[in-house]
Parts: sequence; C-alpha cells; structure tokens
Amino acid sequence: MKLDDLAHNNGEWLKGCGPESDIVISSRIRLARNLAEFPFISRASEQDRRQIESVLRSRIMEVEWGGDLIYVEIDDLPGIDRQFLVERHLISREHAESQGTRAVAIQCGEKFSLMVNEEDHLRIQVMQSGLALKNVLDQVNTIDDLIEEKVAYAYQEKLGYLTACPTNVGTGMRVSVMLHLPALVITRQMDKVFRALQKISLAVRGLYGEGSQAMGDFYQISNQVTLGRSEEELIG
Repeated sequence: MKLDDLAHNNGEWLKGCGPESDIVISSRIRLARNLAEFPFISRASEQDRRQIESVLRSRIMEVEWGGDLIYVEIDDLPGIDRQFLVERHLISREHAESQGTRAVAIQCGEKFSLMVNEEDHLRIQVMQSGLALKNVLDQVNTIDDLIEEKVAYAYQEKLGYLTACPTNVGTGMRVSVMLHLPALVITRQMDKVFRALQKISLAVRGLYGEGSQAMGDFYQISNQVTLGRSEEELIG
C-alpha cells in the first residue's frame, strides 16, 4: 500500500461511527517517547537524527502489526502530501514544516501513526471515531509495549518517561477529544466554557492542535498536566 491509496478512503476517526459521534468527532491519545542513548531532538545533530530514524525504522518494521504499515520519509514528500497528512491528523503541522531527517509510519486503516523525530524521538498516536478513550488507551498501550520490547526508552524511576518538553514528563500522555460545538458558539458561551476548563487543567485548542485556530466550530480538548498523574486519571 502506498500513500496515494489513503486518499481514496476515510481515516478511522472520520468514519463517524463511534459513540456520541454527532458531537465527539474523535478520541486521540498520544504518547511521547525518547530513546535512552540519544539527546533530545532540540539538542540532536543531524547525524543523531539520522541514527534515531534508522534505529526506530528498523525496530518499528520488525514488529508484527497484523496488517500493512506505510513508512514515509517526510523530507521526501511534496508540500501537498505533507498537507494531506496534517489534515488527516497523521502528523502535526510542526512535523510537516520542520527540517532534518524525520518520518512517519502509518497503519493502512489510519488507526495509528508513529511520528519519528518530531519534538520527541517517537510520538505514538492512536485515533478513533467518537468518544472511545478507553479503547484508544488499550490500543496505544499495546503499541507502546510492542515497541518498548525492541528499544530502550528514556525513563527515570521517580519522574517517569523523560520528554523534550517538561509538561509531558511522567506518562508522556496527551489525551484529547475533538468536539463539534456550534450551539455554544452561536450562543456565545465558548469563552465561559474555556475559563471553566482551564480551572480543571484542561486545554482548548483549534482544529489542528496547539497554536491553531478553531475552524468550523471544531475544538480539541486535552489535558495540560502529565507529571504525577496516572494514565487512568488522565482518561478520567
């Protein structure tokens, strides 16, 4: 299967078949992971980045995924293909626009993607239609375990998983749901909702995550804190 084939099908999260999918467009969990033997991406040389990509590519392709996996080097893609991957939420805007060696592995049904050399060495992302966070958690944990059998993650007993951004330290987990909220926009209640969510450590972002604007009344709601919280607490 090739990248062009993805354009002829809807991604898993676009199917609109999950629980409460009339409001909750998708559920997503992303794990940030780094290899123990290399510096964080912000401190890595281009040679380091090439080695990280090479190690992760070989280890990812060793895993029995039970289906086709597309592995794509981002630098080789034309701009239109990068934009397509961003719009499908298979890579971040930062991953598409940055420089240097980087890649993404995509499950052919778009149930998960593995970003290599984004802000962290590896970002594992699972998305499903509707409000299905517990199912997504089970899947992302399975993927994480399969990869961790092949590589040594940067992990510290007291702090947990070590990440490039301190706000991700701990579980390294970001939980988010994408909601369609036109009624709150029409009644001008969104600002009140935003303030209430901030008080309980939840972030509200636009359609494409951090730094993006809300379009079409779509909003991403996600956790702001990972350190000191268990995965179950974050899901709750």
